[in-house]
Amino acid sequence: MKKLITGALTLLVLGTVVSCKKETNTQSSVSTDTLATVLPKDSTVTPKTDSATVTAASTNATVDIITKNEGKYPHDVKLFEDKSFAERVKKLVGKEYDEMLKNFNVESPIVSDNGIYKTHGCKQHDCPGYATSIYYDSKNDNLNVSIDKNGKISEFLEKGKIAVSETLKNK
Repeated sequence: MKKLITGALTLLVLGTVVSCKKETNTQSSVSTDTLATVLPKDSTVTPKTDSATVTAASTNATVDIITKNEGKYPHDVKLFEDKSFAERVKKLVGKEYDEMLKNFNVESPIVSDNGIYKTHGCKQHDCPGYATSIYYDSKNDNLNVSIDKNGKISEFLEKGKIAVSETLKNK
């Protein structure tokens, strides 16, 4: 019985090792053209799209992730995992993005006032030391990010400053 179990276990482990090993063949380019691309054999190439189409799609997705989740927390709706939203914020805040994301621990839900949406996040155990407010104007498709580091506020404006009401600021 012991030999049977050992043999079965050995076959299982051997089968797993063999099935996990996959050989990736790449095609080499012998061309001297600097634009030649070498892709793995099973790679797929996506067709190029018009930038206007991509912008429209990303705009709609940003609107949806924010406007359709009012009252929900960014973590619950995976706000920063949404590709179109994350790309817009990264483009807007640049090198500050990683630090902002790392310190977006204590969150407020997404709230709105008159078509302007807000969410807020800050560093756990140090909210006044590092805080981020994200505003989205759904009427003008405009995104603003405000990062407060120990009282020094940096504002990142996509299409100009969004006029935020006192009501929204205090939510």
